[in-house]
Amino acid sequence: MGLLKGRATITRYTVSGEPPAGFWDFIDRRVKAHAFKDIESSTEELSVGWCAINDYFDTEFAFMSYAMEPYVLLGLRVDQRRVPATLLKKYHRLEMDKAKSYLDEGRNLGRVRREELKDKARLGLLARIPPETKLYEMVWDTARGELWLGAATRKVMDLFEEHFVASFGLELTPRLPFLVARDLVAGSQLASALEEARPWGPLAWEQGA
Repeated sequence: MGLLKGRATITRYTVSGEPPAGFWDFIDRRVKAHAFKDIESSTEELSVGWCAINDYFDTEFAFMSYAMEPYVLLGLRVDQRRVPATLLKKYHRLEMDKAKSYLDEGRNLGRVRREELKDKARLGLLARIPPETKLYEMVWDTARGELWLGAATRKVMDLFEEHFVASFGLELTPRLPFLVARDLVAGSQLASALEEARPWGPLAWEQGA
């Protein structure tokens, strides 16, 4: 579930980096440049982009509707269409049977031709299968450099992090429970005990990677 209704599944981030001067003008330009683009009438398999937090059809953002200073409230719309393997197999077979009817008796389709027919069947199906739409809410406190995403699966986090960085050029660091606790006890006697209980080795950004 998301942030606006139901029980929320949340990933918390820290946002770091220096945005340019004229912050809100910059945000407005970048949000609109990376708004969701519809793939309904195409054969594209995936589209990811910003939309209104409460309406995935709203990608115009009239009057900076996403801005509630110091907060930015956006939805990440993800449209994806998939061709089921069994359906592709069926239509690939139909394309091959059709092609074989034009061959001389005893001749077989070559590997390259079979792959071409598979691609043809796949594109034909993609044009007919509507994409599935999902919306993930984002609340960004620009004053404190904190952000909340209404999702916690690795796949969605990867899509979100990639799109956020491409949009704004700022860095995202997931605020895992261990890291939050480490900040709270920094400099106290509990810090060493917490470090010994660390559930994993050094993280990539701790190593300068």
